[in-house]
Amino acid sequence: MIFIITALMAEAAPIIEHFKLKKDITNNTYQLYRNYDIVLIISGVGKIKSAMAATYLFSTYNSKERNFLINIGFCGTNSSKYRLGTPLLIHKITDVDTNYDYYPDIFIDSTLPREALYCYSKPVKKENINTKEDIFCDMESSGIMEVSKKFTYSHEVVIIKIISDYLSIENLNHEILKNYIKDNILYIEQIIKQLKSLNYSFNELFMEEEENFLDIISDNLRFTTSMKQILLKKIKKAKLEHKEPLKVLKLFTEINVNSKIEGKKIFEQIIDKLK
Repeated sequence: MIFIITALMAEAAPIIEHFKLKKDITNNTYQLYRNYDIVLIISGVGKIKSAMAATYLFSTYNSKERNFLINIGFCGTNSSKYRLGTPLLIHKITDVDTNYDYYPDIFIDSTLPREALYCYSKPVKKENINTKEDIFCDMESSGIMEVSKKFTYSHEVVIIKIISDYLSIENLNHEILKNYIKDNILYIEQIIKQLKSLNYSFNELFMEEEENFLDIISDNLRFTTSMKQILLKKIKKAKLEHKEPLKVLKLFTEINVNSKIEGKKIFEQIIDKLK
């Protein structure tokens, strides 16, 4: 299932039209639009509302296959390096309130420029930015990332932001905003197709030998079920990148630990070697 979160109807309307999504009239909690494999939710503005919407999607529409979540929305910037309406693929998100960083593990092939994003609790004006660094700002992304790490994995979350303003939001026009989404709808469609293909590849790829080694390592190193699932994803990703995760796993099959703390340290070593 593909989950799409937008904060505004201006962001959602062109997507609803393009993918022929129908309003779910049985739902009174959120504005929801869906077809057989896409569910779009309009969260409202702000990271708390976006977090609540993401939680609702994962809790209500969980399926047997992996779910991918895409946040499509607008961002402001103090930079003139891109024109208005330029779409960005976000590789890092910093929550300005907590200073916590999130890293969507971008595993799709796209020509979109990649940038870091700062998530604020309130609208930002250019005069409030005290740096010469290029800053890209939104108000939803960190809430989505915080929830997503509880339900899914970083390679299953995609954050797409389209530049709507140069940190001057007073005169934003909804029709212009809709056109920014329309102008980039083919990029969005391409990314959705890649996510579906990625899901199929993950389901078809895994081999029995790797699974057997993973079982041995997990038992010896006292990995939790969650840690084992994370390793499973990392191994599949490594195989898709034509690496040899089996060689990495064999290095750890003879190791035993006496505590979960020791196991966690080795878990982090395995993750690092699979990159």
